[in-house]
Amino acid sequence: MNVGIFHQLLGENGQAALAQAARLQPSEATFLTCWNQLRKHYSNELAKAAVEMAILRIKAQAKFSCSDRMYFTREALEQATSEVVAQHRARRLAPFSRVADLCCGIGADALAFAAVGPVVIAVDCDPLRAAMAEANAAVLGYHERIRVAMGDARTIPLPEVEAAFADPARRTNNRRFLDPEDYLPPLSAVRSRFPPDFPLAVKIAPGVAWADLRHWDAEVEFVSLAGELKECVVWFGSWRQVARRATLLPSGEELTANAPSRTRPVAAVEAVLYDPDPAITRAGLVPELAERLEAFPIDERVLLLSAPHFRPNPWATVFAVEQVIPFHPRRLGEYLRSQQVGRITLIKRGSPADADKLVRQLRLQGSEHRHIILTYANQQHVMMVCSQLSCH
Repeated sequence: MNVGIFHQLLGENGQAALAQAARLQPSEATFLTCWNQLRKHYSNELAKAAVEMAILRIKAQAKFSCSDRMYFTREALEQATSEVVAQHRARRLAPFSRVADLCCGIGADALAFAAVGPVVIAVDCDPLRAAMAEANAAVLGYHERIRVAMGDARTIPLPEVEAAFADPARRTNNRRFLDPEDYLPPLSAVRSRFPPDFPLAVKIAPGVAWADLRHWDAEVEFVSLAGELKECVVWFGSWRQVARRATLLPSGEELTANAPSRTRPVAAVEAVLYDPDPAITRAGLVPELAERLEAFPIDERVLLLSAPHFRPNPWATVFAVEQVIPFHPRRLGEYLRSQQVGRITLIKRGSPADADKLVRQLRLQGSEHRHIILTYANQQHVMMVCSQLSCH
C-alpha cells in the first residue's frame, strides 16, 4: 500500500470498502476470495488495501483493544509496541507536558503517551507510517494531543520537548540487528541529540548483548508480557533509577539491582524448582531472585533454581520435583507408565535433546499429566519429572 491508496482508504468510498471487507472476516487463506468479491464494487488497489487492512485489524486484536478502528502495515504491526507495554512505559512520561516520540511508526506509543497527559510530537521518516499515526490519533480521539511530523529523528526540530522516546528501526531487508549501533538511527546518534541529564528512553532489541550496553550510563529494563520477553528499554538522564530492571506485565511486578549480586554456589536439586521469567534472566537478575527465594542454582550452565520449600512469587514458574532421572529415555518412559502418565509438557533448559524424538520413544499411556524438564543438574544431563505449582 502507498500513501495515495491509504488516503483513498480514509475517504468515504474507502471506508465503505473497509466495512464490507470487515464483514467478510478475511484471513490469509481467504484473501483471494474476499479480494475478488470487493473488486466487483471498488478498484483493484482499493479492494486489496481494504482486505489487507481487515486482516491486519483481526491480527492486531492481541495487541490493541481498539484494533478494529486502527490502521497498520504488516511490518509496522509486527514492530508496534502492544498496548499493555506502551501503557506501562507511558507512566514515566505522565509528569511532562510535551514529549517527543521519535520513529513513531503507526503511533502505538504516541497514543499511550497522549492518554496520560502530554502533548506528543510524533516523528517518522516513512510517509505511510506517519500518515497512519496521524489517522490513528484521529480515530481514537487524540488528534489535538498528537502532532505528527515526517522527518529524520536525528535532525528534525523538536520544539521545547521535555522528554523523548525513540524506537529506531532494527531490521533492514528482512535482516534483524541486535547491536544498537546498527539501528536506523543508531543509538549513539539519538543519544547525542540531547543533553546528558535529559530524560530519554530508547527501545532496543531484547536480544542485545550486554557488551553493547556497558559503556552507557543508563538503566536497562527488560519487559515481559504473560511470560514472553517483549522488549528492552534503555533509560537515560534523570530517568535512570537503577542499573537493571526486570518488569513483568500485566501485573507490573519488578525486580531491580544497582550492582550484580554474588552468585550462590551450585546445590543439589531439592523439592521445588524455580524457572525464572525471561525478563529476569535477560536482566541478569537470577542471583537477586535466588536471594529472595532462598534458592540455589542447580548447575552453572542453566538458570534454574531449587529450594527445599515452596515460596509463592511472581518472578518464576514453580514446579514440585517428583523425580530426577539421568538422561535415559527408556527409564523415563518406564517411570511415567508406572504413574499412569499419558500426557506430558516438555521444557528444555540448556538440553541438546531432540524433544520430538524423545516423545516418540516414551510410548505413554494413562490419564495423568506431568511436566518433563530436560536440563543439566550437578554436571549431569537430566530429565526432571515435575508438577507445576500455583504462585497465587
